[in-house]
Amino acid sequence: MLLYSLSLMSMMMNIIMISVNHPIAMGLILMLQTTLVAIYTGTLYMSFWFSYILFLIFLGGLLVLFIYVASLATNEMFNISPKLLITTTFMIIMGGLLISQMDYLLLPTKIYNSESCLTQMKMNDITHDSISKFYSFEIMPITIILIMYLFLTLIVAVKVTKIHQGPLRKLV
Repeated sequence: MLLYSLSLMSMMMNIIMISVNHPIAMGLILMLQTTLVAIYTGTLYMSFWFSYILFLIFLGGLLVLFIYVASLATNEMFNISPKLLITTTFMIIMGGLLISQMDYLLLPTKIYNSESCLTQMKMNDITHDSISKFYSFEIMPITIILIMYLFLTLIVAVKVTKIHQGPLRKLV
């Protein structure tokens, strides 16, 4: 039930992201989307360490983007259009109705017996196995390529800024 509601909220955030044109609002929606993804992965894998690290990495990237956008678009006014407000309100109401009826639509009967408990325990074992596959031997080349790519991106970002020439844009 929680996973369905998180998925629905994520889809609503994606739709809202399309209609927003202010960079600060886009950053806020992106941060909310990151929080939703972190909660979703935490509940899906029954362990929040991966989602916590993911959230911190995305938050660091968002801080860099926020500083860059705030320095480029300093005096842009933040206006909320009535069309966006009505659309967002309608989507929240419809999403709430859908979530409240989700239990009746997908799970007509709830059976709590020993078989369902065994099934849940097997699902927990499968989830634990999927977490351990993140850094398995088969995925090691992809992990190394990702580490090298991130290191190269760090070097390029340091070279582009050139600390001796000052900031990218001088503040008045």
